[in-house]
Amino acid sequence: MSATETKPEEVFDVISDEKKAGDIETGEQLTAEDAAAALDAEVVDASLANKLTSAIVPQTDDPDTPHLSARVWILGTFWCAGMAAANAIFSFRTNSITLDPTLAVLLSYPLGLILAKILPTSKISIGKFSFTLNPGPFSIKEHVLISVMASAGSASPYALYNVVSQRMDMFMGNDKIDFLQSFFWVITTQLVGFGMAGLARRFLVKPAAMLWPGILSQTALFVSLHKPDLKLNTWKISRFSFFWIALGAIFVYELIPNIFATSLQAVALLCLFSSNKIARFLGSVTPPISGPGFLGLTFDLQYIGTGVFLIPWIYQLQSWIGNYIFVYLVAVPAYFTNPFGHPAQMGTGTDADIIPGTNDTLSYFNANQLFNKHGIITKARSLYQKPDYSLNITKYNEVGPIYISDFFAITYLIDFIVLPAMVTHVAVWYGKDVIRQFKAAIKQINDETDIHNKLMAVYTDVPEWFYGAWLLVWTVALCFTCAFTEFRMPVWGVILATVTSFVLLLPIGIVLGITGTQVYLNVLQEFIAGLLMPGDTVAVMCYKSIGVNTAYQAITLLADLKQGHYLKIPPISMFASQIYGTIIGSIVYLGVAWWMMFQTSIELGGGDWQVLSYLTFYNAGAIWGAIAPARFFGIGSVYQNLLWGFFVGFFAPIAVWGLSKLYPSKHWHMVNIPLIVYINGSNQFQNYFIVAPLMGFIFSYYLLTKYPDWWKKYNYVLAAAQAGGVAAAVLFATFLTAEGVNFPVWALNPDPNNSYFDYYCYGVDAFGNPTA
Repeated sequence: MSATETKPEEVFDVISDEKKAGDIETGEQLTAEDAAAALDAEVVDASLANKLTSAIVPQTDDPDTPHLSARVWILGTFWCAGMAAANAIFSFRTNSITLDPTLAVLLSYPLGLILAKILPTSKISIGKFSFTLNPGPFSIKEHVLISVMASAGSASPYALYNVVSQRMDMFMGNDKIDFLQSFFWVITTQLVGFGMAGLARRFLVKPAAMLWPGILSQTALFVSLHKPDLKLNTWKISRFSFFWIALGAIFVYELIPNIFATSLQAVALLCLFSSNKIARFLGSVTPPISGPGFLGLTFDLQYIGTGVFLIPWIYQLQSWIGNYIFVYLVAVPAYFTNPFGHPAQMGTGTDADIIPGTNDTLSYFNANQLFNKHGIITKARSLYQKPDYSLNITKYNEVGPIYISDFFAITYLIDFIVLPAMVTHVAVWYGKDVIRQFKAAIKQINDETDIHNKLMAVYTDVPEWFYGAWLLVWTVALCFTCAFTEFRMPVWGVILATVTSFVLLLPIGIVLGITGTQVYLNVLQEFIAGLLMPGDTVAVMCYKSIGVNTAYQAITLLADLKQGHYLKIPPISMFASQIYGTIIGSIVYLGVAWWMMFQTSIELGGGDWQVLSYLTFYNAGAIWGAIAPARFFGIGSVYQNLLWGFFVGFFAPIAVWGLSKLYPSKHWHMVNIPLIVYINGSNQFQNYFIVAPLMGFIFSYYLLTKYPDWWKKYNYVLAAAQAGGVAAAVLFATFLTAEGVNFPVWALNPDPNNSYFDYYCYGVDAFGNPTA
């Protein structure tokens, strides 16, 4: 084994059992009593985090480096508003896309350098206050703050789904809702979560164990652009050069599956080998009529993502094991055995369900549609009753009970397992660490053993009382908004949704901070709201938005604070940038969306502008609001047995914890039940089961263990290059499509209007013509 090679077991054996236990952060020797603490979950996680971040996270700092400068306000406002406007328009498209904030990171770098050269350096005085437009060279801290503003602006306000669903004529069409009501609704739901984040940062930002894998690629990008390069004898090319070479290569490569050969996005290998009915089902990959995608491939990196570079292999492996179990060993057998007793054939009820040249019918295994008692697709909006959009009982009794596909039902089962499992997992493995941090917070004790905490101690932090006051003020504002606007919901509902999000923020954040996997609260909040307010569709939709968005916004600020922690950005500047970007982005996003609904000449509802993302939210209101969970999951309902998921989720982590007591090992806490269970789910391309885990093994295990010097220098930089290259290529392809530029139809580039990517699974050619 070479001197630069890392033993495979060292990836997991992050604390040597053969050496005397030492403090992983200071190098000081622990006492014999403390040595037993080496098995502590947080200690093990912290050691792994330090191993993975040491090559890219700076361990020095210059507090005099410019940060919240005029350049930040200029470029941050430009990118925040620009990306918000573009994404608001794209959100109405049939295949909606989102401009990746990485584009703003890349393009703001040369713009920052230009401003550093052309802006005047003289001081400007206003009374006793003075400042300069040009404080010196464009710094990494300025760059990060611009990125924070751009990211806040590019993210769609979740509450906008309520605005579109309730106001747009093709949905509820409530003309009592005006722009001012919508503004108060959007801005209050956006800002409540930041107070939660501030109160949770001691637990989710400062501990070294909170790795936050998702932000490491962008951290590496900032370091590559601004910091001296890592000097290695074997790998000479600089990170800066490597990034731009990789970005260009990935951009060019991505043009192939996005423009010239789109069927490479989803290849159904099994269908190419056989036209057998079972093979068609098992091999097809394109939703909603596809099967489980057995042997499905993708050659498009946008379906792979950057997690294959960022998430430790031990967690990737568990995630893929869970996907294989729940898709192939649970959902597929359920499809053939029909445990929920739905009609034998589910579909449109027309000849369109017949595969040309055969007697076989299309499979709706991967669908998220609703089906009536005859197995025919039923639109959720047909069940509404105006003017309050409650359930039309007469209509429901005519078509009910309502069914969903087996895979969709299994996806709900997963949601019911994950949330209690997440809470229990955090309680048994991290409970004492949370209590210790809580006691330290009460006593105002700061942990300064970690090098990053030491360096950040020189900066004034936003005090806990301010975050608490922020949370209280905006929660009260949200209560008034729900009481006096058409986004109506009882005050107790606002408080309950907010409290639920706050309570679950800690387990969500710990799982995300360690594994890079984010668990969303959609289903839980819909479930609670539907039980407490059955039939009140608007209230259920509003409850969901508050419950989901407050936690999401808190996670967003926590992630930014962690990146600021890594790169030594003053916390007050990070908080100010996040708030500013969120407010500007929300105003622009809402304004452009309002223009799209009422002023644009684009005909919404058809063609390339079917507003499917908003339609999905609107239809969910029927499931959880009008129909309500009692009819779907209550005693005597079709899907009542899915509720056992809550029981399984609560006790599964306890079982793992019990095994750790019988067979002690410092690795048991890495058996993460929420991660294993949290699969990708239905109504998605089932094309990632081979390529993604293979890439994860190569980049997060093989290269880490066999070529650790290469991995330390280039791995996270490559992840950033992939994100940027894919985003640029998808944006370019979308622009060509919008301009009506069409490329020739051929075997690898099927007609998008008549064929799926895996058209050969359905008895047609690339033009959509029957082949038999």
